Amino acid sequence: MTAARVLRRTGASLLCLAALGLAPGPIPIAAGTDAPAVRLDTARIDTAFAEYARPGSPGCAVGVVEAGSIVFARGYGLASLEHEVPITPRTMFDLGSTSKQITSAAVALLALDGRLSLDDDIRKYLPEIPAMQRSPAITVRRLLDHTSGLRDYTDLLSMEGHGDADLTTTPQGLAILARQHGRNFPAGDEFRYTNSGHFLASILVQRVSGKSLRAFARERIFGPLGMADSTYFDDHTLVVPRRATGYAPRAGGGFEVAMSDWEQVGDGGVQSSIEEMAHWAANLDTGAAPLGGRALVDLLHTPGKLADGTPIPYGLGLFLGTHRGLRLVEHGGAWAGWRANLVRVPERRIAVITLCNISTAATRTLSLAALDAALDALPVSERPAGAAPAVTAAAGARPEVSFAGRYVSEHLGDVEAVEATPEGLSLEGEMLRPLGPGKYGADAGRTTVTFSPEGTMTVDDPRENPRAAVFKRLPSAPAAAARPDRDLAGGYRSDDLDSGCLVSFGKERLEFSCGAGEKTEMTPLGGDLYNLGWGLVRVKRDARGSVESLLLTTRGLVEFRLGRAGGAAGRAVYNSAHG
Repeated sequence: MTAARVLRRTGASLLCLAALGLAPGPIPIAAGTDAPAVRLDTARIDTAFAEYARPGSPGCAVGVVEAGSIVFARGYGLASLEHEVPITPRTMFDLGSTSKQITSAAVALLALDGRLSLDDDIRKYLPEIPAMQRSPAITVRRLLDHTSGLRDYTDLLSMEGHGDADLTTTPQGLAILARQHGRNFPAGDEFRYTNSGHFLASILVQRVSGKSLRAFARERIFGPLGMADSTYFDDHTLVVPRRATGYAPRAGGGFEVAMSDWEQVGDGGVQSSIEEMAHWAANLDTGAAPLGGRALVDLLHTPGKLADGTPIPYGLGLFLGTHRGLRLVEHGGAWAGWRANLVRVPERRIAVITLCNISTAATRTLSLAALDAALDALPVSERPAGAAPAVTAAAGARPEVSFAGRYVSEHLGDVEAVEATPEGLSLEGEMLRPLGPGKYGADAGRTTVTFSPEGTMTVDDPRENPRAAVFKRLPSAPAAAARPDRDLAGGYRSDDLDSGCLVSFGKERLEFSCGAGEKTEMTPLGGDLYNLGWGLVRVKRDARGSVESLLLTTRGLVEFRLGRAGGAAGRAVYNSAHG
């Protein structure tokens, strides 16, 4: 596509409200609201989104809602590269996990109707999910606040070789959860994000109401709010008017299509636009009667608790935190080539919705940039403190370059890199501000990173988890013991999966794959621990030192056991992985 044929930033790809046929002033979306106080410096928002206004690029739509009105809505980039269709505030996007708040609202409405209790055992409605010894019952509430301990069904299906673009169905998702013989942890012990809870909630809604989640949401949520085009994508043949194509960067330059035919919903799947999500955001501030009133709003915004009473930074489908001294309610979404984010400041009745069709879009960063512009446009009496970091560097504090290195958390299945730069230390590309000996601040003061002489790094981010994450430092130079071990090559199986996994050795490296999925390099970290890039593998050996099993830990799986498959079973795994 030549530059002459694409839509320019100053042309149709950057649409102001007047160009869309909408009034240039605030657009009321809720009757009886006060006049908006926001007088935006729109250039600030345009600057934040400038990357997505380039010719021939996918992009984003952003909307700012204040006091029940859209005060700013604009599209940047193209909804379809193939047809050169620009993104507008009416363009439909897949919301990914931003859908979880709407699914939670559907369940909460059934609770307010008296048709279920949030404290019911989920097996009352989902008897397929096995009970576990040494684990309390999973309640409906724990499905919705990520304390259930359920393994993530998306990780499990991926291990059976299903990619984002494949067709997978609700029965497949339920079946793989029903066959699990273990959990990540006993219900209520931890807060660990998993898509399984809200996916199962979609089935629960269907069984309690007698209607699919798509039909229930249309009748009880989207219809009453005037969200006429919003829907759940539970049928891969469904036509969604004005839907943006999802894209991802292509190696070597340009873009490739990144769409999905997964039909499971609840954890994701809502298709909506800036204009329609503005109605949802406004209702969460007002608690309008047609949609559950204040009772619904209060249910969604009440922080959950662990079994020991520890509060978590999550309500029902909503992350709960602070920004510039004000309460912040938010949730992001990422699926295939789409990215989404909705942030709200209830005390000022301001919300920002960011929806993108490019997999690299940092929608939370974009939303906060627009939110800060809106907050700074408020009257002085309502304007919060500036967006400067909440924690400033201690006087005389200096970054300690000796802390640079790689750190691993086996419990999280994660490896983090701390680098020494001319400006100081950075953690995964984010600069750390020295606060004192071994102590640093990150993420605008919300996160504290502490290094110990014993070689640990503790990351304390109350916005993400009530308990700090502890990482151990890895050796700075690979030792002989950190070389790939040929003995690992072979097949591995779990009764909890239909297909097996394979470790193969070639070109002086080990590769890991499951089902017909892609191979991933196993980078040795030493001590029989390997990094996959998306998780960690711990090798377990018997008394003779022979490989007995692999323990896989990812974001959604904790020590998932894959036993070594010998003989005919091992050959079957090999054959399945090689077609």
